[in-house]
Amino acid sequence: MILIEDVLISKDIIEKDFACNLNACKGACCIEGDNAAHL
Repeated sequence: MILIEDVLISKDIIEKDFACNLNACKGACCIEGDNAAHL
C-alpha cells in the first residue's frame, strides 16, 4: 500500500495496466487523448 496524504492506495494501481470493461461501463470511461482507458 502507498500512502498519499490521507489516502491508502494499492500498489496494483501503478503495477498493473488498466483495461476498460466495455460490458460494465458501456464506453463511459473512453475518452480521446493520452488519459483515456486502454481498450
